[in-house]
Amino acid sequence: KLRFSGIILYFAQKSTKQIIMEFVRIIEGYDHLWAVRHPHKEYDELTLLFQQWNDASFLLDFFMENLDDLKSYFHIERISTAIEDTFEDAQTLEELILDFPYTENLDQLFKPLSQSDTRIQELSREKARNWDRKQHSSWLRIYAIRLEPNVYVVTGGAIKLTATMQEREHTTIELEKLNQCRNFFLANNVFDKDSFMDLNKEN
Repeated sequence: KLRFSGIILYFAQKSTKQIIMEFVRIIEGYDHLWAVRHPHKEYDELTLLFQQWNDASFLLDFFMENLDDLKSYFHIERISTAIEDTFEDAQTLEELILDFPYTENLDQLFKPLSQSDTRIQELSREKARNWDRKQHSSWLRIYAIRLEPNVYVVTGGAIKLTATMQEREHTTIELEKLNQCRNFFLANNVFDKDSFMDLNKEN
């Protein structure tokens, strides 16, 4: 279901370590939604998320490994219930971020990651989820950098079962990816869609 076109490859030098970042346009013909794609991965971060969230084997392994969090924070005892809830939630979230007319109003889906991000005028870190989910709150997250109103670059996502991202390794990694992308933009003078597109032209 994911639609994408256009791959842009960047190199950034940080001390002796070379950082490589690719950005993929998610919906052909539109410049409002992009995603990072790491060179060693076949798919971009947004595509990978929905593949994982629709993969029963992946979800079984994840919830078995994080069963204590599932019970403690969401009071769900059965892994089969968690998998079914994830399937349902992922379908809704995919529609909200990719389907028209929802995708044209991404500011309604994404919200600042933290209180500090609410005060940032440029390149704020954002999170998206199904905010209207019934029964229990959604544990699915999509993380992105906001370039300007309704223009986002997705850096990754996670199944977040704990109160903060720092509590578990897999969400801590997603926080680091967010920060790395934002720092990359700052280093390359990207602060809105126009400067992002200008950087694309240069490369």
